[in-house]
Amino acid sequence: MAKMKTAVGLLLLLSLLSSMTQAAPVIADPASVKWLRVNIPTEGKAGNWVLANGSDIEHLTLAIDGTLYAYGKNLTYTLYKSTDGGYSWASTGNVTGAIVDIAIAPDDANLI
Repeated sequence: MAKMKTAVGLLLLLSLLSSMTQAAPVIADPASVKWLRVNIPTEGKAGNWVLANGSDIEHLTLAIDGTLYAYGKNLTYTLYKSTDGGYSWASTGNVTGAIVDIAIAPDDANLI
């Protein structure tokens, strides 16, 4: 039994070591995948942004397809989205944890 454990352990060690040498790095094409910093507009600026009284919106994020995502403070675990430039908003459903930031893949608007 001890020889069997030693053989299995050696086999697992060799398997682990060989898997470490097979990984090849993948480099994203910088011309097609870019992250950009976008400043959140303030009220009254071009684009007719309006913030309702008493609102506390955080993490306003714009996807590549124009969809806006935001988190309303004190609305725990709720992510909202707008497909009409922010004129109307809909809940995307409950998320599993507190929202501390929102990031969207620069090449896939569905990857939040």
